[in-house]
Amino acid sequence: MLTAQSGAESYVEAAAARRGEAYRCRQCGAPVTFKPGRVRAAHFAHRPDAACAFGGPMSAAHLEAQHRIAEALRARGLEVELEAPLTGALGDRRIDVLTWSPGRPAARIAIEVQASEMGAALMEARTASYQAMGVAPLWLRLLDFGGFRAVQTLPFRGSVWIEKYGAKAWERWAHDHLGGRLWFMDAGTGRLWRGHFVPAHRHRERALLRGGPGEAPARAADWTLASQWVDLDLDGPFPLADVRLGQGAASGTDGRPRRFAWFVPAGEEDLRPPFAPPVRVEFRLERVGQSRELLCHVDGAWMAAVTEGARSDWRTQRPPPRPVLRPL
Repeated sequence: MLTAQSGAESYVEAAAARRGEAYRCRQCGAPVTFKPGRVRAAHFAHRPDAACAFGGPMSAAHLEAQHRIAEALRARGLEVELEAPLTGALGDRRIDVLTWSPGRPAARIAIEVQASEMGAALMEARTASYQAMGVAPLWLRLLDFGGFRAVQTLPFRGSVWIEKYGAKAWERWAHDHLGGRLWFMDAGTGRLWRGHFVPAHRHRERALLRGGPGEAPARAADWTLASQWVDLDLDGPFPLADVRLGQGAASGTDGRPRRFAWFVPAGEEDLRPPFAPPVRVEFRLERVGQSRELLCHVDGAWMAAVTEGARSDWRTQRPPPRPVLRPL
């Protein structure tokens, strides 16, 4: 836990706690131990025999992510409450980071850091609970990007391209119903990434096609949707200090409008959803089967996407988009 209560205050953050002072859980009132955090972020912990639901174990990466987000938001002049209590149909829960502009408590945003699977039904129910409270949720996927292998880039977009990403059920739901984007935080660097899911496909080669005299033989293929993964287009990385928050509403693939929030990188406008897809897939009929082409949107036009291997510093430095040379 990042918050507790003392004898004098009902809300104390671990970053401001002092050794030797007695602290209690804000939920159950049981004594908690202050851990100043030599290795992980400063936090409070229930004693081993505690049964409080708010005392569940939380990873060091999760605690650090909450702390980093709170610091960045406060540096922008926003009000922040960590582990804000939420009572609803799903029982008592806590919001990782609740934030709002000074003087505008009605325009609250709940930033939820999520690292594990929860299921699409639970994600939908939790989002609905925020809608009922008038709170705009921002679901942030916490992931160590060091686990990505064979990382590529789309140089004309300056974005990172990950093939066969095994998106979890809640990630797919949040992406498809909350504006067609999903925000990520790299647990290793603390930087943000804006993700777009592109349908992935597998192909099966058809019979050998023989052309006319002097033409090389070729093969065509049938393409089918690969439901177990997606291709992931990632914009970033964006330092937390360089992003703002936006919020609005959009209809998901089920046609139901929902309110949600997103990060706005420095230098970008606060665009309103639904957000236009930056990468798409097109199919073209051949003599036998189909051909599949990946397209990206650059400078207001769709063009064939080119991929290349990512640089070694791709997790911390974004290469500038390569200029597109067009015929005169």
